[in-house]
Amino acid sequence: MIIFLFSFLNCDPVKQEVILSRRSMVFVRGRRMNGHLKKIPASAVLFLLVLCSISGCISQSGNEIADVRLRIYTEEFPPYNYMGPEGEVLGSSTEVVREILDRLRRDDPIDLLPWSEGYQRTLNSPDTVLYSTARTAEREPLFLWVGPIGSYDFVFYARNGSGISIESLEAAKKAGTIGVARDNARHQFLQENNVQDLALYPDDVSCVRALIDGDIALWLGSSDIAPGIVEKAGYVYADVEAVYPVKTVELFIAFNNQTSAELVAAWQETLDAMKKDGTYDAIMARYFGSTETTAGPSGDMAVGGDFALSALMALTDLRLSGTARTLEVLALTGEVQSGEWERIRPLLVELEQGKRAARFWYARPDGSYYTTVDNLTTGNLLDRPYFPGVLAGNTSVGTVVVSHSTGRTTAIVAVPVKAGDSVTGVLGASVYSEELSRDLSEALPLPGDMFFFALDGAGMYVLNSEEQRIGQDPVRQGTPPVAQAFGSLMEQDSGEIRYVSEGKTHTVLFDQSPLTGWRFGVGEVS
Repeated sequence: MIIFLFSFLNCDPVKQEVILSRRSMVFVRGRRMNGHLKKIPASAVLFLLVLCSISGCISQSGNEIADVRLRIYTEEFPPYNYMGPEGEVLGSSTEVVREILDRLRRDDPIDLLPWSEGYQRTLNSPDTVLYSTARTAEREPLFLWVGPIGSYDFVFYARNGSGISIESLEAAKKAGTIGVARDNARHQFLQENNVQDLALYPDDVSCVRALIDGDIALWLGSSDIAPGIVEKAGYVYADVEAVYPVKTVELFIAFNNQTSAELVAAWQETLDAMKKDGTYDAIMARYFGSTETTAGPSGDMAVGGDFALSALMALTDLRLSGTARTLEVLALTGEVQSGEWERIRPLLVELEQGKRAARFWYARPDGSYYTTVDNLTTGNLLDRPYFPGVLAGNTSVGTVVVSHSTGRTTAIVAVPVKAGDSVTGVLGASVYSEELSRDLSEALPLPGDMFFFALDGAGMYVLNSEEQRIGQDPVRQGTPPVAQAFGSLMEQDSGEIRYVSEGKTHTVLFDQSPLTGWRFGVGEVS
């Protein structure tokens, strides 16, 4: 005992904690009899407490976490979170949060507030939490994140019978005033895309009422929440009309960035355990129906994965290179050589009808450009990274941008229009990442336990069989195991990575395309 005491006192606090936990475990287990613990002598307990007090070995981290009192905020955002008829906060995300609290033996209160108020409190006050929060690149450094706990889309709505029809974000800018809830992800999206004519409201219910009253021309909402919001506003869903879908984002639980990292990690680990044991899927099924997929035979990744990876990369490169070849042929025609949009547009309209996954355009050397839907747009392409190279006479394939005109993540194919040695214009296609991902899913059906993706040179998802992940950066936005694995992937041309996410092991084979420089991956979940 004396030897143990001196060695214990001289070791570092981390080792002391491990030694104490192991000794305590042996001490207690040594007194277990017939399934019950015998009473431990008070002198033994006192000895251990004095020992730890002298050495300073008791770790306070667990107590500190337990002592932290969180204030959890949410908004009226059915079916994810909303106030029930009896004054209780309900919804799919709320059930997820309450289950996490139960498993962590916490009783932190949940308050329903207008989104802007909850957002600002969580942004500025320690030990605060906000859900359901869209995780965007702009918000990434502002909070600590746990999730995902769902996904939803951005959709423009008009009043039914208004006659408004739009096919792009550019057209939405010209349709009239756009209503949106202040400080939510949709508001920030509109700001990022230089939408000027905005009317800001405390919540989506107020937006719908303004839309019906004619105070705004469009409301940027979501198909997931619209039916409940419209009903809450006192109308029926048929009173509004979806006129243009924009993008899909994932929802997370956001913590004030001064929150204990250990506490945030405990929430993430608990959520991952819920996903592993089926609790999360059961909650989602109650609100959105069954999300189960029938898995086909999951063969050896070394065989099936290699074939799927090669096919995925070949199909994508064929689609993009084929688009480039088509544009190069069009660039030689008299209509395009003329530089007159009225003559160029019919060719691009006909081309676009056969390619649902792309928007075609023509740009002048000064960066101003036309699209088949918007004609002359308000945007400019001079700041796009691919544009100088094309003006220098080179074809560009695979640069990933968020389109000025559509607001969607797109892969650019652009070719120069030449008169002799001079470049007089640029002919291009913005290939929608979501649509291309869907086309690839149909052309290359994978078993339910497999998935695919492609990362551009900056490490951002440009393709993904889970469309809501498009535009995300797994190194910056992933959990530590995911970030480490994808960091390794980005440093290699090809190979295999393995990581644990949401309680499941993911094995990924990857390779780099010589055409686009994208890194394609096909993975299996087990």
